[in-house]
Amino acid sequence: MLDPATPSGETSPCLEPREEILSLWRAFDPLSFESRSRALRLGEIIPVVSGGPYRPDGEIAVVLDGCLLLDDGKRGTHCGVAAAGDLIDIAGGSPGLWLSNGLVYRAPVAAFCREAGEEGVQFLLSGGVKRLKAMETRLRCAMSHGSISRVASFLLDIHRATGGFEIALSQSNIGALLSLRRSSINQACQSLRAAGALRTVRGRILLKDEAVLASLACCHYRPRSPAFAEAIAAEAA
Repeated sequence: MLDPATPSGETSPCLEPREEILSLWRAFDPLSFESRSRALRLGEIIPVVSGGPYRPDGEIAVVLDGCLLLDDGKRGTHCGVAAAGDLIDIAGGSPGLWLSNGLVYRAPVAAFCREAGEEGVQFLLSGGVKRLKAMETRLRCAMSHGSISRVASFLLDIHRATGGFEIALSQSNIGALLSLRRSSINQACQSLRAAGALRTVRGRILLKDEAVLASLACCHYRPRSPAFAEAIAAEAA
């Protein structure tokens, strides 16, 4: 499992029950009103706390609120950032770590499919395809982009999932998750600091400028800013 730095500061309170229901309703938006009404009565909404582990239990699990960093369960290698609406378990998924407070919906697979019908099955299949495509995108990224772009994309994924500018992961954590050598992760963070995209403090990354960070991220975060052309060229040399 991951070994992150301990998040700083007080944790935010859990959402009110009414907000939980709204989050649940939005997460299952592709389903019709009738299918959602039947299927959602089967499951339960569970609050989660920043820094807590996530372990799949072989049921349906959907993130309703918060940010979950998934790993491969063995070496702690990054294999996904899940946010609200993302399906993270269909009778088997990846373990991970909650990077923020949040909510997760769980329900038995068979009962969900029975109540939600064909729409529910299609919803689960679409969620599985989305996870597969995300993994393929990360693999292509690792093969075609340098460490600066990979780190920038990773931090942006977390920022856009949480809405926060403080990430409770150290440089060494991020390097391990992205399978980067110590020298590569240090160089990447140094370049991002010099460009004004972030600051690093002990055990944490503080994001300063989302636009600047996006300019250096992988191709799906384009357009790029000319401010990073020199950094990209230097890394490629």
